[in-house]
Amino acid sequence: MRHGEAEPYKQDDQSRHLTRFGITQSEHAAKWMAKQLKENAKLSQVDLTLVSPYVRTIETLTAVEAFLPIERIAKTDKVTPVGNAKQVQNLIDFELLQDNAVQCLLIISHMPLVSLLSDVVCHGFNARIFDTADVLMIDYDPVLSMGSQLGFYQSLT
Repeated sequence: MRHGEAEPYKQDDQSRHLTRFGITQSEHAAKWMAKQLKENAKLSQVDLTLVSPYVRTIETLTAVEAFLPIERIAKTDKVTPVGNAKQVQNLIDFELLQDNAVQCLLIISHMPLVSLLSDVVCHGFNARIFDTADVLMIDYDPVLSMGSQLGFYQSLT
């Protein structure tokens, strides 16, 4: 998931807040995710969320949590805008293989990383551009280090 719409760019990119519209986008995306998990995967919660420490991703997480229960949260610099997609894939594989209880993993990040990561972990996705609060749902196999698209939520614009 990409974070919701944020304030205009400023010198300190890390401290940009979501706009009111960005909060609404994030809430709508969370409702879609909750519905998809219940209907398609028979899951009722996110077991682990990896989130960038930037203000706008933390605020996106807060909006998502209002509609989608999250068991555990890990803030990591690996999913910031300058993150490396292959390193994040390795982190995903590690988390899923080390803890069999993790059935559902959510990543809240930024462009360009969400697009690059999606291309690495989702067969046939082809680095699509994510608008704010867009969500790609993937059926992922950490043994094969590859997944397939289950759904794509295109956010309010």
